[in-house]
Amino acid sequence: MIVTCSKCQTRLQLDEAKIPAIPFNVRCPKCSHANNVQPLAGNSASPLNNTKSATDTITEDASPLARARLEHAASAPVFRAEASDKNSTAKQESVINAEDVVRLLSALLQRGAATAGAGEGESSFFGRSWEQRRALVCVAPAHKETVARALSESRYEVFVAADTAQAIKRMREDQMSVLVLDPEFDQIEQGAAFINREIAQLRPVERRRLFIVQLSPTARTDDAHAAFVNHVNLMVNTKDAAEMSSVLERAVRDFGELYRDFNKALAASST
Repeated sequence: MIVTCSKCQTRLQLDEAKIPAIPFNVRCPKCSHANNVQPLAGNSASPLNNTKSATDTITEDASPLARARLEHAASAPVFRAEASDKNSTAKQESVINAEDVVRLLSALLQRGAATAGAGEGESSFFGRSWEQRRALVCVAPAHKETVARALSESRYEVFVAADTAQAIKRMREDQMSVLVLDPEFDQIEQGAAFINREIAQLRPVERRRLFIVQLSPTARTDDAHAAFVNHVNLMVNTKDAAEMSSVLERAVRDFGELYRDFNKALAASST
């Protein structure tokens, strides 16, 4: 339920499951004004029967024009690198000499030996090793290109959402492996809040298959405590967005190792 402060016009989101059946007051955290709230009709019924999706809530609160736009919004599109960038990369690769090739092959062999055991953990998180890894990018426009390109270079199928409706529709259509979320995403529609609400409605098995990364201008990259406080799997500072692929791969492997035995036990119990 969305309540607008009558004094400062701040929009407050209330948990419908905790709303009483009688009128009550809500104090605005911004201006401390007490707002009288009338409960919705039938609010005393079971919260499970009144649960609404994020897109439903957005649609109800929007104007008729915005409601029509949200109902017919497309899903988040796939990110495509520009052809000029590909040509630039090809030119850079053409100048690599034989010594560079040998050095690169040696580094790859060493990396493969060091991560041989970790690969099982990663595949247990993403499912089958041959399945396409999907990533949904829900960040402010200033970071979209950087984050999408970093994920694309790590062989993810990247979807970039322009607004909240696109993000939620894509989450419902496809099982995402990674979600990159910025608190400043679609602030007009409170995008981060509605996406977090959509995540909270996932079944436990679906939530364990979704690795959530949060961008932050203040938090330290790979800060485990900040990730725990914000209910995400990984924190990435916006300054490190271009190099987030290496941090993400390591964090995903660790996450897969953590749940590997648990997922095996669930698979065994279901057979």
